[in-house]
Amino acid sequence: MDKLITTRGQEFWHFEALSRDRWVKAHADRLPQGSVVLDAGAGASKYRPFFAHCDYKTQDFCLYDGALVKYLQPIDYVCDITQIPLPDHSLDAILCTEVIEHVVDPMVVLKEFHRLLKPGGKLLLTTPFLSHLHMEPYHFYSGFTQFWHQHWLPRKGFEIETLEQVGGPGRTCLIFCQAFYTQWSAAEKQLGPLRRLASMAARAPAKFVVHSILPRILPRFDPWLGSRVICSTCLVSATRLPDPA
Repeated sequence: MDKLITTRGQEFWHFEALSRDRWVKAHADRLPQGSVVLDAGAGASKYRPFFAHCDYKTQDFCLYDGALVKYLQPIDYVCDITQIPLPDHSLDAILCTEVIEHVVDPMVVLKEFHRLLKPGGKLLLTTPFLSHLHMEPYHFYSGFTQFWHQHWLPRKGFEIETLEQVGGPGRTCLIFCQAFYTQWSAAEKQLGPLRRLASMAARAPAKFVVHSILPRILPRFDPWLGSRVICSTCLVSATRLPDPA
């Protein structure tokens, strides 16, 4: 979601977004007053309120034209995320949430973040573990594992402080069941009248199962099954290491 979770209904339907919001706020609260922060791939700049005590700037390429992201506030740096027009070592923190799957070369993004951050600066990075196609045509990867972060962040000059995996097999199964239902509904519109009626009749009970029953059952398995093998998203905080002497 490109807006903060504010209602009980949104909390129920958008568990991953709620988890990200709470995680970002917790880390934002730890930043010192006046910290220079860049929200990279900011979209609607929904996290601006969390950084009211900071010098908060935004970056986005502003090329996506669709329902998922609306650029509701002016973007400070409209540019490619791999070429942000800021001096070396000019930032205290960079926030980048659910963005790098939409970038052709994520490792170049990490290199750019390393250039921009001061030694000891904070990188707050969230990435999907599994995801279906979205923000077309700017979607190049289906997700990132914990091992991707553990491999690439140190090689690009970062030390991982925390790596949290949100959700698990239950949440993931639910998300893809709902994606299946959505695709079924969309494909149905291409059918002839009789086949469309038959499809709608079959889809009616499926809607009840997918939207009313499964959301109340499948996520309950996650505390038992764990999130190591399958999760929804990774939340990573890292520190920019000093340059070699």
